[in-house]
Amino acid sequence: MSVPPRYAPDVDLVHASWSAREGAPTGITGIAQTPDGWIWIGSASGLFRFDGVRFLRATGKQAPLSSNISAIGMLKDGTMWVGYKYGGVSLMRDGQMRHFGLDDPDTPAGTIFCATRDASGRLWLATSRGLVYFDGKWRRPAASLDAPAERIYSLLFDGRGVLWARGETAVFMLPKGGSRFLRQGALNAHGVIMQHPDGSVWTTNLETHGLRMLAPPEHGKAPAWNIGIAAGIFIFDRKGQAWMDSVQGVLRVGHAPDGAPVVDRLGDHAANAFFEDREGNIWAGTENGLDRYKASRIRAAPMPAYTANNARPVAGGPGGGAWTDRVFAAAPGGPFRAFMPEPGNLNVVTALYRARDDTVWLGRSDSWLGTLKDGKVQALPLPPGLSGPAFVNAFAQDGGGTMWVSMGRRGLYAWRAGQWSAGGGVPDLASFAATTIAADTRGRVWLGSVNDQIAVLENGRVRRYGRADGLAIGTVVQVVPSGGGAWVGGENGLAHFDGQRFTAVAGAGGEPFAGITGMVFDRRGTLWLNGGNGISGIAPAELQRALGKPGYPVRFRRLDYRDGVAGTTSPIIPVPSATRSDDGTLWFSTTRGVYAFDPDRLPRNTLVPPVAILGLTSGGAIHAPTDGARLPAGTETLEIDFTALSYQESERMEFRYRLDGVDADWRDSDGRRTASYTNLKPGRYRFQVIASNNDGVWNTDGAAMGFEIAPRTTETVWFRVLCGAAGAGLLAGLYAWRTRRLARRYGDRLRDRLAERERIARALHDTLLQSMQALILRFHGVAKRLPAGSEAQQGIEEILDQADKVMTEGRNELLNLRSQRGDHNDIGHALARFGQSLQEQFGPTFTLVATGTPRAIEPGARDEIYWIGREALFNAYQHAHARHVEAEIVYGDERFGLFVRDDGAGMPDDVGPDGSKEGHWGVAGMRERAHALGGMLDIWSRSRLGTELALQLPGQRVYAAPRRPGPGRRLRAWLGRIA
Repeated sequence: MSVPPRYAPDVDLVHASWSAREGAPTGITGIAQTPDGWIWIGSASGLFRFDGVRFLRATGKQAPLSSNISAIGMLKDGTMWVGYKYGGVSLMRDGQMRHFGLDDPDTPAGTIFCATRDASGRLWLATSRGLVYFDGKWRRPAASLDAPAERIYSLLFDGRGVLWARGETAVFMLPKGGSRFLRQGALNAHGVIMQHPDGSVWTTNLETHGLRMLAPPEHGKAPAWNIGIAAGIFIFDRKGQAWMDSVQGVLRVGHAPDGAPVVDRLGDHAANAFFEDREGNIWAGTENGLDRYKASRIRAAPMPAYTANNARPVAGGPGGGAWTDRVFAAAPGGPFRAFMPEPGNLNVVTALYRARDDTVWLGRSDSWLGTLKDGKVQALPLPPGLSGPAFVNAFAQDGGGTMWVSMGRRGLYAWRAGQWSAGGGVPDLASFAATTIAADTRGRVWLGSVNDQIAVLENGRVRRYGRADGLAIGTVVQVVPSGGGAWVGGENGLAHFDGQRFTAVAGAGGEPFAGITGMVFDRRGTLWLNGGNGISGIAPAELQRALGKPGYPVRFRRLDYRDGVAGTTSPIIPVPSATRSDDGTLWFSTTRGVYAFDPDRLPRNTLVPPVAILGLTSGGAIHAPTDGARLPAGTETLEIDFTALSYQESERMEFRYRLDGVDADWRDSDGRRTASYTNLKPGRYRFQVIASNNDGVWNTDGAAMGFEIAPRTTETVWFRVLCGAAGAGLLAGLYAWRTRRLARRYGDRLRDRLAERERIARALHDTLLQSMQALILRFHGVAKRLPAGSEAQQGIEEILDQADKVMTEGRNELLNLRSQRGDHNDIGHALARFGQSLQEQFGPTFTLVATGTPRAIEPGARDEIYWIGREALFNAYQHAHARHVEAEIVYGDERFGLFVRDDGAGMPDDVGPDGSKEGHWGVAGMRERAHALGGMLDIWSRSRLGTELALQLPGQRVYAAPRRPGPGRRLRAWLGRIA
């Protein structure tokens, strides 16, 4: 029986791919995973190892013989083999390669396709020139073995001890304890041999459909693989499903409960290699790069079509069921039962609510209200005076049994004792346009609205809250009462109300929790949010920390497209878009479906990820991650690359690291796999890094390495001793000479300054003051000619009195010439103000950190530093597409540092490694400013890992009042001045 393939939208898999754009090798020929956790990729362009983020070419002791690799694989003892297109093979164990090259006449020639070991430990190779084996020396099978003398594509040593060989014309087997190979039927095209988890052995043939069984299973009946599609390469995964490459692309073949094969088509690209890693991910190597398929954590519940563009309304039901749209689903996987006929475009159900008596209230988009009880739907009359189109936003039943119904801008109504009342008979609510309604156990009714408005009805009185009370989430879309307060979600985030004020709650990494339309607590007290970025769960301990420490960024669990969730929340309708069944099953509605799961039963990755330190980089030099490494003298800046090996969702992994002697506590890496340090002193250090997988399982042992920074000659103990001895001998003689010279210099400077002041005073006296005195005398003459006591004479006399005062003040100033010092503005405050303005303008968050003791900075240097930092911050906000930008100011004794970092996309390909770009002069200008101050400007950038700009300046060129140095440094500085 042939089964037509069905396509990926029906498949419970999440697909990810890496192409040459992400650094993946093309023309992949083999994939393997070594015991240390690394995934290795063989290709026509070389051998690479992959950590889930970066593809690293094999170098050094792991470098292959040739870049043209035909296949790679793993032997059962943990040895990885690498075969080459033009002959030769390499074996890698414990990170060391052993090569068998063509320069050895015994090494097998021809393309290597496959390798395996038999029970005796012999290594067999399948080559384009037949079979060979190694038992200390490469040999051809003896004639008595009757081995196939043709091209061999595949080898398998199965669980029964049988050695299988797939040739061009047939399959051959060497039974356990057998003396010769046996032919097992004619074939006429390429194929491989694989063993199913049940013990059966299968092969493919490009000229025939399906799989051909070579040996039956150890127990039971073999599954059928008659799919009507011819396949080339294939593997069986741990569940017994077959992954095949065919003319229709990549296929996954499983079996229905009745045993019939079910074919899923996963893409139209051809695969050259398949591999299943130890976390259950399936990898496919293609000509274009690497693909990964992993099981979805959750799947959309099977539902009938929904004609509206927004998400479906949901209401939790008995058991693990829920009402959604026009059907009741008894469980997440079905079956579902319709309780209303299929709607048209204008009468879809927009709101559902389960009352305390299990009556389900229904609202539609065509101004219709009704109830569902015991499977029967009954329409309700509309509120008096309501005409024209209206749809229901939300329902809630208060403690007295009154049902509150929101019809958006058409008004708020209450159904009590079979009668409608506008605003529930409360005048303050008559015109309140509620977007959501909730009722709590204290009898309060909570009403949310647009523009940060909430109204709370209690004992007939209404109290309104808004922005003045700390509410800043835009339109309020969901309210979940809790204790004496409530959790509130809306278009711009999440907030908690403690009975007095609202406090915003944000997630770690700058997550705003925007677009919330549904909130629900599970049985363990975790708060689940259905928002624009996916379904997020915040554990009770994190909620308590947020309440006890405002501003604390809560850690959260996220389910999104990487877990099988498609679509997003609608802007407002339905409210709520999340609910809980009686047995604790959670239901969430998106624009692409309804998802349900038990939080306690979600698949969890339990693998403790291996952690590795990849290397140390300083001044462009890369140092191997060898414990006890000695770095050259003068090393002050250092970057340490590290990684962890978990492949389900590598971008969700977390890292913490610390450098003993520098870091007082662990530092979060914010997703980056590099640690940067500056202003390092000579000495011994130890670096440690730990990591967690995508589900928060931590490797607390992590990886560690010690290293030492060698001192400069001037920093060694013996040099200081010699300098101290020499200095002591010179001090006595130099002291007297220096004192006399300073006295003469200060005396000369004082005389010069006094002479200059006297010259300026004379010049001003002989010019400005004398001229003013002459004008005053002329005014006196005019005043005497005026009539005595006249108004004009009195006016001139007053002017002359003021002129005398000005003359007196001028003479005093000439006698007391002095200079004034300007204030030194705080560079940190200046950059912080500018960064905050950029945050308000562009959106990404900004922080500024200062380390060391703040020092006053020379005005000229201060202005240059400010303009460099301003340019760097502006570039980060304008070009990086980052979520967070950070500036760090380091006040070191010897050097001043300014670092600007972002977690954005990195510099584009058309920007040079030094940050330069043709036609742009921003970076060039920053470098010129830095060089003018005697410093340097470095730029680090990695694709999708962000950019860092590092400015380092000598302290003596920057600080206005340097910290008092120690005796040794004072002596060196003093000798420099008198030289």
